[in-house]
Amino acid sequence: MSTLFWVIRRGGVPAFFFFSFILMLLWNEIVVGQLGWGIPLTYLQTAACWFMISIACAWVGLASRSAWFFGFGPIRRRIGQEVRREVEREIESHIASHRTGESAYDLGDQIERKIKRGFARWVGTDEDYDWSELGDLIEEKIKDRFRGWVDEE
Repeated sequence: MSTLFWVIRRGGVPAFFFFSFILMLLWNEIVVGQLGWGIPLTYLQTAACWFMISIACAWVGLASRSAWFFGFGPIRRRIGQEVRREVEREIESHIASHRTGESAYDLGDQIERKIKRGFARWVGTDEDYDWSELGDLIEEKIKDRFRGWVDEE
């Protein structure tokens, strides 16, 4: 008896009946009313259909308890452990790369060089310019583009 009260307090049974009502309204309004397909369902028909669908989904492994009942739970746990090991290996490899001398600063320098190289190619110059000179060239290129767009109109 306490289990029944626990289920009712937790909202399981009232939620089931509430959502049965919502599903009935949606089905009757959208599928029957707007699309003209099917027949209107009563409240009990909707609740029965939803109950059968939830049982069917539970038996094919879409619910957690049935997954453990049919033996899919250990498979899920094993896959989760493999993923955890892979993540741990990745973290260890990154830590090892930092210990060998590759630092985040070196990575930042590489990224900055690539960005600078891309901007230098875009404005048509060498990447030997410092950032202020390169910034002036970028500004001039953008102004030229805007002038071209204004002249086209």
